[in-house]
Amino acid sequence: MEPNKEANKLRISYRYYELPEGELVQAITGEDWVCTYGTYAEDVHFHNVMEIGICRWGQGLMVLEDRHIDYTDGAVTVIPANCLHTTLSRDKSLNSWEYLFFDPAGILNSAFPNDLLFVESVLHRLSSEALCLPQEDAVELERLITMVLNECQTKHEYHKAVEQNLMTSLLLLITRSYTEKKTHIRPMTVGLQQIMPAIEYIGMHYMNPISGEDLASICSLSEAQLRRKFKEYLNMSPVEYLTMVRIQKAYELLNSTNYPMTEVALRVGYQDVSSFNRNFQKIMGVSPYQYKKNNSDYRGRVLDKKISAKKGWKHPSDP
Repeated sequence: MEPNKEANKLRISYRYYELPEGELVQAITGEDWVCTYGTYAEDVHFHNVMEIGICRWGQGLMVLEDRHIDYTDGAVTVIPANCLHTTLSRDKSLNSWEYLFFDPAGILNSAFPNDLLFVESVLHRLSSEALCLPQEDAVELERLITMVLNECQTKHEYHKAVEQNLMTSLLLLITRSYTEKKTHIRPMTVGLQQIMPAIEYIGMHYMNPISGEDLASICSLSEAQLRRKFKEYLNMSPVEYLTMVRIQKAYELLNSTNYPMTEVALRVGYQDVSSFNRNFQKIMGVSPYQYKKNNSDYRGRVLDKKISAKKGWKHPSDP
């Protein structure tokens, strides 16, 4: 048996997060996030954006790759994109967490448009390791995180400009923290690194025809190897992942536009409307026509379905 065979049996999920149109950051907060947080074997995941979390109250373990780090009230976590992790409540107790999800490159490039070398150096530092800081080492970070969360929720006048400045300060303060107390993580496992080019390509080109041969070539793998690694690490095939991304994009278009269904299908990569309808029904549990007609009735239920399909803002109690 290969040395890492047992580790590969974990149900790892890749969560592709889409930020709200025109927004720099997505805030995740509220009563839904006061709960018992996952189980190690079922909830290990990584995603395409950076995550900052703050434990308002509770205690447990942060799992970062193979590291287990105790946390309690006031702990702050900084999780770069593509870092395997999960949160485990101690003794199945209730915990209260709040989160920020965002793309650090977009924020820093906007703040320092004429200093690309500086931006690259900060991004390299931010992506190199994860932090799990106890409350006493995160007082300044907690203050900024709380201010960003408030801006995201209230959306007062000039909130985007305020969020931009607060997030820039937050990222620079985090970068400074790496020279102080820090928790190292190992690089992503080799298997996941091998398929990341395909995952990223799908995220950028889902609206165009994409073949298994294209994705395998991008990853320098055979099609059989690519399928095997997708199944092994993401519990789905490359085609199933592509379908998931396309249907999520369609869901967002149905919520934000009045495009006819043929236009929605075309914009997410379907030339055949019947194929679009069939895949939407399979993933979302309702046809696109039913959803569009009864948005207020279906939206909450469909959102839960979307999340459980390893797509979007997954609630920690979801399977």
